[in-house]
Amino acid sequence: MYADCTATPAHAPALPARLPVAAALIWLCALLASAAPWFGDLDPAALVAAFWTFDVDYYPSVLAHYSWAPRVAISILIGLGLGLAGAVTQQILGNPLASPTTLGVEAGGQFGVTVATLFFPGLLAFSPDLVAVAGGLLAIGLVIALTWRLGFSPVSVILAGLVITFFLGAVNMAFLLLKGEWLGNLFIWGAGSLVQNNWQPFMDLWPRVLVLGALMIALMRPLQILQLGQSSASSLGARVGMIRLLALLLVVLMSATVVSRVGVVAFVGLAAPVLARLLGARTLTARLAWSSVLGAGLLLLADTLAHWASTWGNGSLVPTGTATALIGGPIILLALQNFKNTHHMPGQADGPAGFLPARRSTLVVGGLLASFLLLTMAISMAWSPGLEGWNWTTPAQWGEAWVWRGPRLLAAVLAGVALGLAGTLIQRMTGNPMASPEMLGISGGAAVVMVITVLIGADIGRAGQIGAATAGAAGALALLLLLARKHRFAGNQLLLGGLALYVFMDAGLRLVMASGGTVASRLLNWMYGSTWLISESEALGLMVLILLIAALLLLIIRPLTLLPLGETSASSLGLPVPRARLALLLLAALLTGAATVVIGPLSFVGLIAPHLARVLGQQTVGRQLIVAALAGGLLLGVADYLARTVIYPNQLPAGLLAALVGGLYFLWGLSRHGRA
Repeated sequence: MYADCTATPAHAPALPARLPVAAALIWLCALLASAAPWFGDLDPAALVAAFWTFDVDYYPSVLAHYSWAPRVAISILIGLGLGLAGAVTQQILGNPLASPTTLGVEAGGQFGVTVATLFFPGLLAFSPDLVAVAGGLLAIGLVIALTWRLGFSPVSVILAGLVITFFLGAVNMAFLLLKGEWLGNLFIWGAGSLVQNNWQPFMDLWPRVLVLGALMIALMRPLQILQLGQSSASSLGARVGMIRLLALLLVVLMSATVVSRVGVVAFVGLAAPVLARLLGARTLTARLAWSSVLGAGLLLLADTLAHWASTWGNGSLVPTGTATALIGGPIILLALQNFKNTHHMPGQADGPAGFLPARRSTLVVGGLLASFLLLTMAISMAWSPGLEGWNWTTPAQWGEAWVWRGPRLLAAVLAGVALGLAGTLIQRMTGNPMASPEMLGISGGAAVVMVITVLIGADIGRAGQIGAATAGAAGALALLLLLARKHRFAGNQLLLGGLALYVFMDAGLRLVMASGGTVASRLLNWMYGSTWLISESEALGLMVLILLIAALLLLIIRPLTLLPLGETSASSLGLPVPRARLALLLLAALLTGAATVVIGPLSFVGLIAPHLARVLGQQTVGRQLIVAALAGGLLLGVADYLARTVIYPNQLPAGLLAALVGGLYFLWGLSRHGRA
């Protein structure tokens, strides 16, 4: 990790030729692709002149001056700013995968704008930058608070930032679903669009970007001292904490200013510095300079591709944020191949022994959870609000109430059971207690396939959806295991690979959101677990599927017990390790795919339920599977009941409530580990 170097070279390393060549190619392709549609109407000289003048009697010249030229200019400006901000972020945190996006700054900025739109519209009229900066500061403050005691280890920072992004995104979606008539256009904007119709946005933005960029560059010498390590830098008189705080403040200001003007242009701040390092930028000066240059070129190229896609799509808007996310995802995967992390993973103790609860009877614990689950189902069927207020539904009337309450409740409970089982399988298979279908990108893989299905308008029915989601989940986990093979399936590579898959899922979601209409509404409802869409036949079919898989799990208790011993030990005990891993992979994918179709991809139940089983004293594989399944069913059963009643007559998706609770639990667990 480059920020922990203890020695500096006597002279700056030579700059590889591939770096300027690659930057020149990116810029050339971006400029030519952006200008190509205009060559039929304007010659190259007239296109260049469109940046400062136009022919009032020739409409293409007017259009180029007021539409094309400011769009190119603002793309370059924002790319320069975000590339520089990303390089500074990586330097101050010593984390080659840190960026304003992965630290939750952009999600925080959008959260600030959303809250201000609903509750403090006067602040937006005064300054949209102010509320975006406040949201960005909130996000980065949470990340710093959670990872401070872990020394900003790369994996911990990325995980905290990712969950902050999940959590704030879930809150944003709750506002959108409740106040869609007020926030619809806001979320189309949030997908990230650089469409311009005059020069005013550019003129407003360039002084801010210039000043903030100059201040970041002024910090170059203090940032270079940080390369000596915290102890050495402090001994030389550097106030390390103050330098980091000031630099992070500048990063937040830069990112939030951009978000407030053009929306979330995702992953430029990550892709540009990572690409600069991959191409050979070694010194801090080179990284800052080339990250800025590459950021401008990448964003211009992404915006041009988004514009082309909008044209090919019969005018349907393709957000620039989608294109940048699709570029950023592969760059993350490239970076993972050379990423090395010497810090421990959250949940893997390298110091004092962690909390190990006393063993408890599975019969007693399982009986209590089953009783609570039955009680939840009975209350859900019997005690609900209506037109005349809250009232009891007698058991004799449950047959009539079942049509409205039963299928969704049954489907939610079954999805919780499936995620509890899948989470236990994944945590046992990877040996990482912080792993889950959500954090490993397995749910994201299922979601990507579902998004594609929605985009192409395929009507494949619920069975087809489960099959497609299972294929996406299996493909995602297989890809992650393939990528992590050279690292011997270390948990950090798996988790950071899951981040890359989340990028693709987020890109597809933003694309559909920007399209608006009923398709976007359907996908949003599904993404956050709208159980009211479930029919009785679908719920019963899901129950049969879960029961069959649960029966198969009886056969994998021995493999799950032996795999944590290591490949050599497991093989010596007669376990065919590759086949066992493949079987576990398929079972986890099938469970995740079935649950994702019902409850959406971001519920965190797959993370919480196995932990609850451990807390309740279930340490062996079979006992943990049983209790995790019951705990998952109980969590989503309660979530579905609350989602149906808490804001009656409106409804919240059950998966959204579970994601909010699950995100808080994950953050609490991360902070608790930091205190260990």
